[in-house]
Amino acid sequence: MKFSSIKTMPKNVVRDTLKSIERNNLMSAASVLSVIAALIILGIFLILTINVQEVTKDVESKLELKIFLQSGFTDTQKATIEQALKKSDLIENVTYESAEEALEKFTVSLEDYAPLLSGYNSENNPMPASFVVRVKDPKDLEAVQDLAISFKGEGVEYVRYGQEYVEALVSFNKFTNTLSLIVLVVLSMISIFIIYNTIKLTVFARRREIGIMKYVGATNAYIRAPFILEGTLLGLIGSIVAFLIIRITYYYILGLVGGNLFLPVDASLAAPDVVMKELLFFFLIYGGFIGAVGSVFAIRKFLDV
Repeated sequence: MKFSSIKTMPKNVVRDTLKSIERNNLMSAASVLSVIAALIILGIFLILTINVQEVTKDVESKLELKIFLQSGFTDTQKATIEQALKKSDLIENVTYESAEEALEKFTVSLEDYAPLLSGYNSENNPMPASFVVRVKDPKDLEAVQDLAISFKGEGVEYVRYGQEYVEALVSFNKFTNTLSLIVLVVLSMISIFIIYNTIKLTVFARRREIGIMKYVGATNAYIRAPFILEGTLLGLIGSIVAFLIIRITYYYILGLVGGNLFLPVDASLAAPDVVMKELLFFFLIYGGFIGAVGSVFAIRKFLDV
């Protein structure tokens, strides 16, 4: 190939790409729509996965382990338990809550029904004293629980923390991750197939031109470039449109629910900036990759002249 041809190659590639998209506008539109549909569905699953992960981290960071003491515990037992807890490298903070403090907090939490507890005092207080423990890493909650249970019968009555919530969230997190992966594979195959057929029609219409270019010395890269660029461009257009739809919808949902989830724990939806940043990066990479892969497969056999 002549140097002048190589020099003008970028201009020719862009020109041929735009002409090809215009010539096959219906199939190009179908390719873009398929990428948009695939990414919207996939985006829903990705947002769900991101939010589940965010909620799980949020819940775990706020978890407290409560060690309830027996009604007749002694000062010696209390001191022994507190010393053992504070010596543990797994524990960040230990706070003692007396029965009176527990009753006062419980009364405040009831708000309008607080007068119902007005008859209780230090002599007939039904609330137990406890140690409120915050761990450095939520993964160590079970180990700290085992440490506390070792004092059962020696001052400790029972131990509680939101284990069931965390286990449920972790299980749901694994499920959404697996489901998102399956959806990603299925939708990718569909998108690649549609883009593959779009580029294949374009290549088939220009098969004689491609054959002539091969015989006069054009390299495979020179011939392949416009088609790969076309597929990549179609994928990117679909990605951008899908991202804008997802972004508008997510902000709308946040406005409706106020960022609050209907969970039995204090948690909120992931911040839009975090979600959109991850989503935009993934969409652009995904759309461009799907378009390029579909194009590569479509043109491969026409280069074997």
